[in-house]
Amino acid sequence: MPIHPVPRSPGQSAPDRGSDVVAGLVHDGHTTAVAEAAVREAARRGSRVRFLQVLPRGLSEEAHANVETALFRIAVDALRAAPHLACTFESVVGTPAETLVEETRRADLLVLGADDPEAAVRVADHCRAHCVCEVLVVTDAGSGRSQVAVRA
Repeated sequence: MPIHPVPRSPGQSAPDRGSDVVAGLVHDGHTTAVAEAAVREAARRGSRVRFLQVLPRGLSEEAHANVETALFRIAVDALRAAPHLACTFESVVGTPAETLVEETRRADLLVLGADDPEAAVRVADHCRAHCVCEVLVVTDAGSGRSQVAVRA
């Protein structure tokens, strides 16, 4: 039986999350590198990893399910590097920048992909400017080794 994350609205209370590393998964081409970096950081810190996928409004139920399934598989693959790591999977519908800031209020670290230079919306820049937690930005999604930039 497949496991599916429980969708929530942005701002809807999540369980208390002290000491979490949040993998901000927004299906932007960086998802695998973000999940892997979040697992590495959570294992290094002795923290939990919280896979938080932010889905756009207006997706059909089928498209929503397909994206959730793909992101869940990526997260599970990343967990192979640390199979005993505590983790949660959540799905929120909203705008990535605002949702990630709101959802990481009590986290220790947010890991997310670098902004596309051509993008009108700068999610990583917004998170670096507004998150209260540390922000680690994965800048190289195409290689096996992710380069990162951290803002404490």
